[in-house]
Order: sequence, then structure tokens, then C-alpha cells
Amino acid sequence: MVISELQSLGLPLEEAKVYYALLQLGGSYVSAIARKADVHRVVCYKILDELAAKGLVSSFLKNGIRHFAIESPTILVRKEQEKLERAEKLLPELLSVTNALAYKPKIQYYEGLEGMKNIFEETLTAKSELLGYTNLEDIPKVIPPDFLRDYAERKIAKGIKTRMLSPHTQKSLRYLETYYPKGFDTNLVEILFVNPREFHFEYEITIYNEKVAILSLNPEERMGLIIESPIYARTQRAVFQLAWLGATSFVAK
Repeated sequence: MVISELQSLGLPLEEAKVYYALLQLGGSYVSAIARKADVHRVVCYKILDELAAKGLVSSFLKNGIRHFAIESPTILVRKEQEKLERAEKLLPELLSVTNALAYKPKIQYYEGLEGMKNIFEETLTAKSELLGYTNLEDIPKVIPPDFLRDYAERKIAKGIKTRMLSPHTQKSLRYLETYYPKGFDTNLVEILFVNPREFHFEYEITIYNEKVAILSLNPEERMGLIIESPIYARTQRAVFQLAWLGATSFVAK
């Protein structure tokens, strides 16, 4: 029991055995200590020198024979207290490194129809508005209509506002009346339509919280990813705002 506790204080097994044997003997010569600790005499010499280097034992000559004596056990306890104090001083620096790593971008990759649905579901965790680029004509080519209707209904029920840029086509213009619930609050959805020849988006990019969801609208790809990064999300949000202002200005003309 005592040996294991000494090990928990940082002493290797053999050192703990020799230290405890010397503690019990109160001081003695190597042969007696080795027998008490049940270690080889040569090994015992080496261990005693290591304990002496740690300041836990001392030695002296008596009748020409080297004797060893235990130093106060409080030294061992004090050394552990000093280790704890050093660890506590180091803790703020370690935490700062951990916090820095916490902002390392996290990327989740999704494949197949279910994976793409998961991306849509994840955007429903938005704490504020959804921003981004899409192609309302192409979305039904990769996501089933029933799912799109259910998604739109739940998004509206949560009061999540959406602002998107999309290529202008006849099918895009009918998207809201086709997939959104009747009588929904139109203040929750703003779509600015842009020239499909110049801005034919083949991916949907949605910015929300501290994440950016990227979803292929090509039926042959069926994949997407979510990047979680405050810095990247802020950058994409700023780019979107710039694009939105430009599109607004064009519509105004």
C-alpha cells in the first residue's frame, strides 16, 4: 500500500521499495537496505545514489562503511507541492494553446442524398438569418420535392429569415409558391434574381452561425460539406453582403 502511494508521488517502483526500506530501518548500510527492499545490492547502490540526488536520502561514513539515512519525508511531499505549483503556473499557457486550437476550422463531408438532407437539416440550427447563393431551378433535381416542402415549412415555423441570390429563370420564379407553405410570412424570405448567363450557380452556399454549408446542385455529384470556422464564416458573410448590395443596385436600376 505504502509502496504504491510512493509511486503515485513520482517514485519508480524500485526507488519506492528502497526508500520505504530505508525509512523502516531508520538508516543503515547498503547490504541491509538491499535485503529489506528485496533488490540486488548493486542495484540498491544505484538507487540510493539517485534518491540522494533527489535530496531524499543522505550518506555518511561510519567505521569506514558507507551508511545511508532518510531525510525528512516532508521533503518528498514538498517536492510534489512544488510540482503542483509549477503545473498551476503553466496551466494558463496550456489553456491558451487549447483555446487557439478550438478555433481550428472543422470540416464535415457528406455524400449521397441522405448526407445532402443532413446539410439542409443542419441549417435549421441557425440563430439568425441564412445567407447565400443558390439555384432555385436546380435544387429539386438533387433534393426530393416532399423534403423541400417539409424543410421550408419547418424553417418558416422557426422564424428563420433567408436571403439568397439565385439565377433568374421561370422555374426559379415559381419556387416559393411551389415549395413554401401558403400564406407564409414573406418578410422571412428575400430572393434577388441575377443574370443566369453571368451567374449560373452550380452549388448552393449557405452562411449561418459560424458555419458555411456548401452543397452541389449537380445530380451526378450529390455531395457537400460544412465548414465550421468563425473567421471563414465572417469572411463569406462579408462577401455575400457585398454581392447583395451589388445585386440590389442592379435591380434598382
